[in-house]
Amino acid sequence: MINKYPIEKNLDYTYNVFVFEQINNASTRIKRKWMTYERILDELYKIGEIKLVDEIKYRITDDENAKKVFKTLTNKIKNKNDKLNLLINSI
Repeated sequence: MINKYPIEKNLDYTYNVFVFEQINNASTRIKRKWMTYERILDELYKIGEIKLVDEIKYRITDDENAKKVFKTLTNKIKNKNDKLNLLINSI
């Protein structure tokens, strides 16, 4: 039987474990923050900024400040949609 789902990239696995560790037994505020970060990544992926998504994941899993990484790297995007702007402004 052939697996229908692609094997998760090592970066994605590392990032998911990192996020799990951040939100496991965390406060609601922390969980909401990480939900916002995930929404930003989803929007970036939707607009084709896949390399930027990977860079964000690498930098966050290398223990850089997540808020600074998101703010700095999303400033590189010239054509942000309204949803992405709202999400970025909410962090």
